[in-house]
Amino acid sequence: MTPGEEPSQDVADEVAFVRRYDEKTYTALSEILRLCEIGERLVARGIEWYSSDPDNVPGLAAESLVIKIGENVSRVSEECKQDHPRVPWRDIKEMRNRLAHYYEGTDYRIVWDTLAVDFPEVAGLVLTFMHPENEGS
Repeated sequence: MTPGEEPSQDVADEVAFVRRYDEKTYTALSEILRLCEIGERLVARGIEWYSSDPDNVPGLAAESLVIKIGENVSRVSEECKQDHPRVPWRDIKEMRNRLAHYYEGTDYRIVWDTLAVDFPEVAGLVLTFMHPENEGS
């Protein structure tokens, strides 16, 4: 950026967001969005691909994404969580805890549904408050 040049909308959004909350929250939410995008690419491969691997590698990858998103929810400030109650913060964290600690009872169809249904919803909600100019697009 040259002197006198206006910052891009993305940079302006980031600065405003960090001023309102903090860098840690911005970084955690950015990571949640990145992980949701990876989940979207896994879902694009289809349920047959997901469920046909004899070693369950796709299911384990999906499980890891859910756990990592749950970990990042822990890094989001309480103020941000309170300001955006439509994001199912508690549900995300509870699913993370169940997957991380209840090893034998993982239902990988539920993990698939989380990637296919819940990830896009969460990403959409987070995008609307991180980048409000994108709302409705």
